[in-house]
Amino acid sequence: MEWYAWQLLKYLAREWKDTDPMVVLFAPGNGQKIPDFKKKNWRIKHLPGKYLWTQHHLRKFLKRYPPALLLSPSYVSPRFLPKSIPAVNVVHGLEGEHYPEFRSIKDTVTDYLINIPALRKSAAIIAVSKHTKTDLNYFYGIPPDLTRVVLSGRGTIDDDFAHTDEKKNKQNIQFFLLAGPGDRKNLPLALEIFFRLRELSPKEITLAIAGTIKDKKLRELIKTDRNISYLGYVDEKTKIELLESSHFLLYSSLYEGFGFPVLEAQTCGAIPIVLEGSGLKEVGGNAIVEFNPLSKRKSLRKIVELIKEPEKYRQKQKIGLKNSQRFSWQSSARETKKILLQKII
Repeated sequence: MEWYAWQLLKYLAREWKDTDPMVVLFAPGNGQKIPDFKKKNWRIKHLPGKYLWTQHHLRKFLKRYPPALLLSPSYVSPRFLPKSIPAVNVVHGLEGEHYPEFRSIKDTVTDYLINIPALRKSAAIIAVSKHTKTDLNYFYGIPPDLTRVVLSGRGTIDDDFAHTDEKKNKQNIQFFLLAGPGDRKNLPLALEIFFRLRELSPKEITLAIAGTIKDKKLRELIKTDRNISYLGYVDEKTKIELLESSHFLLYSSLYEGFGFPVLEAQTCGAIPIVLEGSGLKEVGGNAIVEFNPLSKRKSLRKIVELIKEPEKYRQKQKIGLKNSQRFSWQSSARETKKILLQKII
């Protein structure tokens, strides 16, 4: 969410004119640095406090110096914000409602005591996808006319990124997997897909894994496999380079509000393999391969077909490149700006 906020603000600053209203960025006064956006009407205000910074310290300041509008890019605006201050909150996804078994007790308590009541008092809500908007209505009873869908950009890839196939190995097929510490990322299924494909594929296939793997048994299994490279944490530049050299992205997350890796993969010319019903089809369109755990053989055959027939692979790859061009941080910032200016009192 912090990364999303930074991207949105960076492009929002580009769209903001000197004649537009003053913008003040609030941040904790604990040394957290915010880059200067070099805008005449943008200011940075550091507020003291460590615990309950948003719910107490920020609320206290806003009560004394009320703004015309409050934008919260991570939907955690103060629970008891004065009624005179309209708030626009961004919701990234309700994964915890779909899979509550993966949500901590702390997150559950925070959601129902603070976040959900704050959302219901919003002047407007920005949802990052249509299915997130639907979820807000289904789980929280948020009226659909209160929520606006504003699609995000293409992850960490610049809007003018141009893909080439030069970095992809012609002799074997490389898969890329972004691991995560949570069970919702479904790492065991991703590895099962890879192992099954290795048996069925006419070409040698390899797997590069980036991210965190906490399960010791899985880590040991990966270490002993010559076709798997476990890289641990990688920076954004390295991640993009890996996607450029990969033919497929294995992204078996159970559910996502948006799914930046899918767009990043398509922009780099890699075909995403996602879980059916994960919500990622809205972002990936027809250029993804949906894996159905209840029909594994059929799903595996679809992937093997793309490996066997390069022309079909290239066709799906082109559809993915075209699909990724629907998304940009510039258009996201423009739509967000319209909403903010409409809600300023």
